[in-house]
Amino acid sequence: MKKVLLVLTAAAMFAGCNNAQKEEAKSTEPTGDAAKKEAVKLAYMPTYSASFEMGNPEYAAMIVQGSWKDWETNSLDNMKNWITDTVVAFHSDNTMINGLDSMMARWKRGRAGYTKLIDSVHAVIPLYTTDKKENWVVVWAKEISTNTKGITDTVEIFETWRINKDGKADRLFQYDRRNRK
Repeated sequence: MKKVLLVLTAAAMFAGCNNAQKEEAKSTEPTGDAAKKEAVKLAYMPTYSASFEMGNPEYAAMIVQGSWKDWETNSLDNMKNWITDTVVAFHSDNTMINGLDSMMARWKRGRAGYTKLIDSVHAVIPLYTTDKKENWVVVWAKEISTNTKGITDTVEIFETWRINKDGKADRLFQYDRRNRK
């Protein structure tokens, strides 16, 4: 009985020593901010930037309200509050719009073609480029629309908005599944 007890005690001590060594080995790995800042080798070097961090959540709220909620509720005159006069927009139908007045006219014509819209935002992420010192907001959303002929369609949309130093949107890149063949 004493031998069994001795063997069990020795085994427990041995196991305890092995755990301590594993914990020591783990502690040499980077933690916290050091682990986050480690460079990752990418198959392709990004041509615009690879230096992003979380941006201002106020900009995300502004884009969701303006580009999504105001579109859904047909309150497009509010665009003047959050878009610059010199905005450049690349829409998912491969058209480019220059200027706030042109963009408002385009969006109002587009919105007039729907009798009902239901938008839902899957994700919105404010980003900041540390190398270019720019704010961006990306939105992934779904829109269920009914046009004036009563036809209902669902489309997944991805938008990327750049926010200027005055806190207004000055660039839009928009993509959707409906217009990609």
